[in-house]
Amino acid sequence: MMDVMRLVRDIGGDNMSTKYLMSIKEASEYFGIGRNRLYEMIRSQNDIPMVKVGVHLRINVPLFEQWLDNCAKEGRNL
Repeated sequence: MMDVMRLVRDIGGDNMSTKYLMSIKEASEYFGIGRNRLYEMIRSQNDIPMVKVGVHLRINVPLFEQWLDNCAKEGRNL
């Protein structure tokens, strides 16, 4: 995990497109999904790759990208 974080930091610093974890607000802006819709998806979809850090939810960016790709391949409605 530390190697991944070091790689992310080395590639782009604090650039949002290279962050490993994003807040709901950041993820909604980055992926073009409304913040409220993203919260609804988290409540209704039990397989969204996210973690709780303290009281904050964080989206795992690489896994969320794969999750979205799989949803598109399966023809799932979000």
